[in-house]
Amino acid sequence: MSERPTERQSEPPYVTCRCQHCDKGIEFDSSDFEKGETRMVECPHCHFETTIFVPGQIVPPAISHESLHLLQISEVEREEQDRTRREHLLPTLGLDTETTPHYLRDFVGQDKIKTKIQHATEISKQSSLPPGHIILIGPAGSGKTTLALLAADNIADATNTTVKAVNGFGIKYAGDLAGMLTNLEENDLLFVDDIDLLPRVISEYLEPALADFKLDIIIDEGPNARSVRLNLPRFTLIATATSKKRLSPMLQACFTTDEELERYSTAELADITRHTAKCFMLEIDQDATDLIVRSTNGTPSSVLNLIRHIRVYAKIKKSSQNITADIVTETLKLLESNEQLDQAKQARQGIPSDVRREVWRRDGGKCVKCGSRANLEYDHIIPISKGGANTARNIELLCENCNRAKHDSIL
Repeated sequence: MSERPTERQSEPPYVTCRCQHCDKGIEFDSSDFEKGETRMVECPHCHFETTIFVPGQIVPPAISHESLHLLQISEVEREEQDRTRREHLLPTLGLDTETTPHYLRDFVGQDKIKTKIQHATEISKQSSLPPGHIILIGPAGSGKTTLALLAADNIADATNTTVKAVNGFGIKYAGDLAGMLTNLEENDLLFVDDIDLLPRVISEYLEPALADFKLDIIIDEGPNARSVRLNLPRFTLIATATSKKRLSPMLQACFTTDEELERYSTAELADITRHTAKCFMLEIDQDATDLIVRSTNGTPSSVLNLIRHIRVYAKIKKSSQNITADIVTETLKLLESNEQLDQAKQARQGIPSDVRREVWRRDGGKCVKCGSRANLEYDHIIPISKGGANTARNIELLCENCNRAKHDSIL
């Protein structure tokens, strides 16, 4: 007896149509589509409404003026979302919302690094693959956090991805790292400021996560302890560090872009000064700009801090928004005076007790100038403000009158 062959159940005819906004593919079941039919659906990638149709049955219509207007509104909404995201991230990383540039192109200096980031962004956009991990290294106040955050923003805008930020010193336990990594989505950007402050054990967990996108965690303790491997989505880490020496060789090898910030030129510091003054709505002349540049330590942070002091002094003492060289000079004198007072106070409080005993024994418990034993004070021969140290060779006993009569000069 022959068996009658059963009809094979055919699979639904799935087809792919591209989104009109993000140009990514949307797969759907076309079995119930009539010839020439179109439907409006929400794109699973960009979440905008778009038209889907069965390719080959209908040619998608051109975008109407009304649709173009909606697209323009969408761009405005996206810019608003970008601004909101930056306002949320900047305080998290300790950055000033008033003076931090909004875009990578507005960052002054570090042209070589900016060019490399732009190149990596273009490659990622064209290939639809996330860029490699990036780390920027520089001293405190050099602008590495600002530059790295702008780089993350630039990549996120170009690839329609999300930036999540955290400070390195805030990750203290393996559970903190696991929770952060498992909450990432495909192609997300993770920004870690001061990654060199991570504990060594956390760095060891992070290395395989960056290299293979896998995370091995230990569950339970003692004889019941077991290792569980978690598969992570592909993501891009953008990090900053103050020193390479604090990073393990394995962690350094995970970064495809590894750049150290260069020193800022005088012209770049002048541009930073003018930009900061403009953000504070101050008018500043060229002489004042040059004086500010000469009075800083060559970092954007020192420029920002000095202009903050100058703004307060100009407003309180001069009731002016115009910054001149005279106002800068007066502010510097005030800051220098306060700094010297603080250093002198710290010096008096900071003389070790064993040094005090040695100086007292050596000077016989009397003033080395007049021999008085009343109102004695420990005095620095070379003041702390001029490089003197808290050692017995640099400290002597003086009475109050002799100490007040002495000038702060190196003998």
